[in-house]
Amino acid sequence: MRRITELILIVCSLCGVGMCQYAAVFSSYYGDKRYDFPITPERLAKSPPWLEEQQNPPLPARSAQATAVGYLRKLFPDAGQWKPGTIALIPVLDRWVYSIEFTEPPRSGCADCFSAPFRLVVMMDGTAVTASVP
Repeated sequence: MRRITELILIVCSLCGVGMCQYAAVFSSYYGDKRYDFPITPERLAKSPPWLEEQQNPPLPARSAQATAVGYLRKLFPDAGQWKPGTIALIPVLDRWVYSIEFTEPPRSGCADCFSAPFRLVVMMDGTAVTASVP
């Protein structure tokens, strides 16, 4: 019985270490791929806070959108044809990040095709969160 208890404690502690690897992970899908945007606790801590007494966030929304457009162009060759959408401020622990939405252009020969928005994440220091494709 004691060995089973020890084994459970070891497994739970390993799971806890893996879960603390990221402060947040955002995901978007395009085609048959999932794009994950992980934010480590260290990166989040280096990002400027948006303090209660500040009227506006440290990074203006237009600057965040420009960063997202630049990163979208690195991901997709036709990014110039994508339409910008919602810009949202998302709290992550004690900091904030921007989630910026884009819609791909209509596919050729597919007038009724549905396309889910693709969201990029921009930190308050003006940098885009780099995507990983698992």
